[in-house]
Order: sequence, then structure tokens, then C-alpha cells
Amino acid sequence: MPGTISIKTINHVGIPIWDRRVALKFYRDILGLQVIPSMVDSPNIVWTKTLDGTMVHLIEPSDGENLGDPHIAFEVDDFDSSVEALRASGYPNISDTGERHDGQKCIFIDDNDGNRLEFATASNLRSSTRVADALGYTSESGTNVNYDSPSKIKLLTINHVGLAVSDRAGCMGMYRDLLNINVIPHQIDGNTLSWTEMPDGSMVHVIDPPQAVGSRGDGRQHVAFEVTDLEATAEALVEANVEIVEGIGTRHDGQQFLFIYDPDGNRIEIATRGDHSNTPRTADDNGYTSENGVLL
Repeated sequence: MPGTISIKTINHVGIPIWDRRVALKFYRDILGLQVIPSMVDSPNIVWTKTLDGTMVHLIEPSDGENLGDPHIAFEVDDFDSSVEALRASGYPNISDTGERHDGQKCIFIDDNDGNRLEFATASNLRSSTRVADALGYTSESGTNVNYDSPSKIKLLTINHVGLAVSDRAGCMGMYRDLLNINVIPHQIDGNTLSWTEMPDGSMVHVIDPPQAVGSRGDGRQHVAFEVTDLEATAEALVEANVEIVEGIGTRHDGQQFLFIYDPDGNRIEIATRGDHSNTPRTADDNGYTSENGVLL
């Protein structure tokens, strides 16, 4: 295949929201994300970031009526080579390349199950005079509004993203072979998902359909933020009247986790970083995991 793709990390995620005023009370005031100037001309997108600079783009409906789809943006080593490989891959709905105000280049494509994926260079490749107010509305010049968030929560980075698939083997062909993301043994019970890991330890979890779907959907599509102290985070969430719908739980690699929902029904995980470097588990090429030679 012409061209190769070498992914470094998760550059950002896009989360669909209805109203930034409502969403920012959750993401900015409770979770502590910092609002930053947007580097695109679309007025419906709010740019925010975690403590390490990984971004979360909150995306209002462009037409005012229909929520868009979530997406994950991978940062690649060689953008031109990645574009060549993507165009030769045959995967659907590939976009034209674009360039943002900070010099970041990007291209979009779908996986087999319609998950929207973005591939991009690093951000901030050139300087920008853009500024943002507390709601993320961005202009070309002026003074940034320094909003002092009341949040007690410190989101370090994005730990992983969960993607919903119907054909795990087919999708793993993309993530494993085209995107060269390392398949690793998962650290949960059962075999309903595959774990893949990038060089910096951030992950993509590829998740099979559930046997039953609850009132809030099946919960597979989610973003997991990383924290150092999950117990303190849980206390802060309770103080802010955010319902913890699952957890605190602990995975086999020691990772603690809990789940909540944002005001628009997006499922959010908050977790510590696990250590699966010395796991006794093994995984096949599609991520089906065994322990002591026995398939889970």
C-alpha cells in the first residue's frame, strides 16, 4: 500500500452538543476544561483543552436543528504520507484536506461502521492572534477572557475513546493494519471489546454491540478522561450534583473508573491510568483476550 500511517496520539475529540451555555457549565465549570480560541471559522464549535493540551471540541448543530456525529482526531507523524495511504485504502467518505488558522492540516474518513475519524498534524504550527471569550466565541484580535473555573477536577488528558462497531474483525483490519495501532490485551471480564494503544499510552477501545440497550442508549461511544485521584473527582462530581451512573470500579490493570453523562446524553468516563505492562493476558490479532491460555 502506498504511504504509511504512524499515529502519535489523540489530538482531540469532537462531542456534539445542543447549547454551549449549558454544555460549558458541565465541561468548563464542573470538569475544568479550559476554553481556548477556535482555529476554524465555524461559529458553532467551542474549543477546549485538558491540562496537557489535548483538545475537546464541543460542536453545536451547524443548522440549528440536527446534532452532528462525534469524532476522534489522531495526530500523525507524516501528514502527506497518511493522506496518500488513506486515499488508497478504499474506506468511505474521505474528505478533502483542510488547513486551520494555526497551520494544522486535517483530513476526515469513516471506518467500516461509520465512525468519523480525523487525521491531523500537530496544532499551533504557526502563531495566531485569535482570542476567545468565556463561551468560546472567537474573534481575530482583542483580549482573551480569562475565566476562572470553579472546578475542583483536574482532567490531565484523554485516556481513551470507545468506538461502537458491529464488525470488530473488519474494523480491526483498519485500526491494526492501516493505522498501525498496537493491539493489546484488554483488562475487563468477558470479550466484548478490543483494546488498541498508541505510543503515548492513549487508547481506542473497539466495542461490540451489547445484548440489551438501556434508556440512555448502549453506552459504547464514549470519551474517557484521565485523572490522578478518582476518589476526589467522584466527591467533586457529587458536590456538583452530577449522577455517577457506574463505578467506582477497578479493572484488572488497576485502573479505576466511573461513568457519567453530560447534559446532552453523551457518555463520559473518568479514569486513572492503569499499568498493564506486565499483564499475564494475551490477545490475538483482533483483540480477543486470553488468560493462562484460556479465552475469556
